[in-house]
Amino acid sequence: MDNVEDCKNFSELQGYYRKKTEEIAATTALMAKYSDISSILDEDRTVLNEICNDLGKSQKLLIAVNTEKEKLAYTLACNKVTLARLDVLKERFQEQQENIPKHMPTPASRKEEEENQIEQIEQIDKPIYRPETKKSKLPCVRFEEETPAIKTIKTRQVASAGSKIPSKNKKQKLSRTTIVPLMNFLTTEEFKSLPKYMVGRTKYDLINSMIEELNTVTVSKYKIIDSPVNKLNSENMRRFNRMTAHPETKDTAGMVWFEVEDVKDFASVPTLAPAFLKMVPILRHCHRLRQVRAGKVERYIVLL
Repeated sequence: MDNVEDCKNFSELQGYYRKKTEEIAATTALMAKYSDISSILDEDRTVLNEICNDLGKSQKLLIAVNTEKEKLAYTLACNKVTLARLDVLKERFQEQQENIPKHMPTPASRKEEEENQIEQIEQIDKPIYRPETKKSKLPCVRFEEETPAIKTIKTRQVASAGSKIPSKNKKQKLSRTTIVPLMNFLTTEEFKSLPKYMVGRTKYDLINSMIEELNTVTVSKYKIIDSPVNKLNSENMRRFNRMTAHPETKDTAGMVWFEVEDVKDFASVPTLAPAFLKMVPILRHCHRLRQVRAGKVERYIVLL
């Protein structure tokens, strides 16, 4: 029976109260048995919190270890790349050491070469035209005069058949021979002293190759100018007319010079002119060229 109202007699009421008394006794026993359960739960909660803290620290430590591992892997990869580059540089240095170019003059050797040229020129008995430049006192152009006819003969010349007596009033012709100065190759010290904005990606060997080409261009130009006109073919005659179309100026008189059109005509590579124009600041900075303007044309004077 769940309720008191359901009890019909005294015995049922007694049984109802006996049952409630047993339930109260069982509840009291359970409460006495588990009276300290709250303290146990507090201890368990404290242990769980410590375990969570330890897990958090372990997770942070694991993340730090992984990060350091990635850094070490990246450093190892960079070291491998650096080692490979060093191996390539070592091979290049060995190759350069075994194949040092011969055209690497030093300032001392250049000075000796200039002194030798001056001594050779002083030994020449023929008249020499020596224009003075700001950078050097070496001659650029030499004019040789033919030996005049002997005038001490007083006997009358008799013309034979088919021959002509040379006229006394005929002017002696001058055979012109131009001494073309060659630009010295760029030294490693000069190349290192160049500003970085001027050099860019230009290599040392490329500059010396350009100087060699310009020397060839200058020699070819003055070879045509010094040649007799009647011995020139049509192509060289066209070049001769172009080179002599514009008169000399006070800046280029007595100097050896060339133009961009000369580079286009005489260079071994037809497309060398644009590369030359890019290297003009370098050659001008190293005192290999001097740039002057003649009307609408830029002329480049060779300096020693």
